[in-house]
Amino acid sequence: MQNNLILGVLIALIVGGFGGYAIANTSNPFSDDYLQTSASMMDENGTTMMQMGGMMMSAGTMMTEKGERYNDQEMIDQGAELYENGSMMQGKGQQMNERGGGMTQMMGR
Repeated sequence: MQNNLILGVLIALIVGGFGGYAIANTSNPFSDDYLQTSASMMDENGTTMMQMGGMMMSAGTMMTEKGERYNDQEMIDQGAELYENGSMMQGKGQQMNERGGGMTQMMGR
């Protein structure tokens, strides 16, 4: 009885393993269209992030100037922080553009 149980479990594992391997081997979760769409979205989102970063930097500069004009240290600090965040966003947007372009080149398009 115990040998039959062990034999049954081993057969079930072997059949399940082969079945899972066959299913995983035939399905392709990352089709060319999916990858092309992902690369295109990365390019578009990277460009948008760069534009938003530029606007944040500009707003940060204006806040700093207004803070200096009205002698408001809090406004100066917030303007500097906004400028820094905008600069970081521009950098991350540029990285995203580069990755999207790299994906497109890898696919040969």
